[in-house]
Amino acid sequence: MNKNKKYLIVAASVIAVAVVVFFWFRIIPASGKSYKVKRGNLESVINCKGEVKGEKFVEINLPNEICDEELRIYQIKIVDVILEGKVVKKGDYIAKVDESQIMNMMTAQILDKEKTDADLRNTILDSTVTLSNKRQDIINAVLDLEYEKIDLEQSKYESEAYQRKTQMSYKKAELEVQKIRRDYLLAKNRLKIQVGRFQTWVNRLQKQIDSYQVAIAATTIKAPSDGIVMFAKDHSGKTFGKDSEISIWRPLIATLPDMSVVITETYIKEIDIAKVHLNDSVRISIDALPDQVFLGNVIKIATIGEDHKDFDMKAFKIIIRFEKSDVGLKPGMSSNNDIVVSNFRDKLLVPLQAIFTKNGKKIVYLKKSGHITEQPIEVIAQNEVYASVETILKVGDVLLLFQPEEFKVEAEKIASRE
Repeated sequence: MNKNKKYLIVAASVIAVAVVVFFWFRIIPASGKSYKVKRGNLESVINCKGEVKGEKFVEINLPNEICDEELRIYQIKIVDVILEGKVVKKGDYIAKVDESQIMNMMTAQILDKEKTDADLRNTILDSTVTLSNKRQDIINAVLDLEYEKIDLEQSKYESEAYQRKTQMSYKKAELEVQKIRRDYLLAKNRLKIQVGRFQTWVNRLQKQIDSYQVAIAATTIKAPSDGIVMFAKDHSGKTFGKDSEISIWRPLIATLPDMSVVITETYIKEIDIAKVHLNDSVRISIDALPDQVFLGNVIKIATIGEDHKDFDMKAFKIIIRFEKSDVGLKPGMSSNNDIVVSNFRDKLLVPLQAIFTKNGKKIVYLKKSGHITEQPIEVIAQNEVYASVETILKVGDVLLLFQPEEFKVEAEKIASRE
């Protein structure tokens, strides 16, 4: 009995301690669970990654000889390229595109031309024979007409019936001559058109073959001027290299950037684009130059969003110009860009962790003299850590960084117990 009583006393003591601890921690938050309001400066930035480029550059495109749509080569493979970032001189080798693709097309045209040449020769030969026969028919018909003319002249010594007969025979022979001459002219014109059609097709094929030969000579791409080679990207954002396919409608292979004026291209997701404006200041850090920070400004904002592989929503292209260049800046370097979209000075600052939403309103939990109250606030601006607020709060006020249990609605209490 005494043993059971002893167990009951120990259990009651544990429960009493647990209750005291529970109420103590519910009313008085542990260290790091509150914040004293202070004044300070709030800078709101949008961070984005970009790629360093020269604002001005020389384009290296597929030659016009290859981009000729009549060649019916709409995509061509790049079979060899130099290393990106290499310094080249005017006329230096840049890349090689697949000439075998062009040669295969040219071979098909050559075979087609040989067949058409044979058809042309056969048509000319048939025309010569046909027209020769037509001319002989005319000669024979004219001779028949002469015979009928002699009979007509001799018929004056014969009866009227015989004279009438010879007149009709002469007239018939005369009409036959006219008909054969007409047939000859029609056949001549028809055969002339047929020969001309084959000749036109032969000339067209020869012109295409010549164009293919010129295109083959243009498959070696060379630098149009001095510079640093930076290869372009395909529609998926992948940099052109060996075995890449390039379209004649997007013929840019590479650029030779002028780094005297430097820019960085980046993309902003559509939910943030309204915050960015032209001439917004930007702090730029370069991964390859960790000890330097560059200043710049937004100089261009795209008006139309586009699909981008790094975003699950539409993204808008932004161009940022560096205030000054640097010898360490190279095209293709990665940049981290902090676009300053707002800057507030000497404002009340509240950490985002202390701000809650209740019934559609922003509130904080203010602790004064051991009592906790809900205080509505108005957020002016915020960054990743703090918010600037308009409220009756004062410097030094203590705000809780958690929502006390007694202020939670019933659904929240159930969720927290689960």
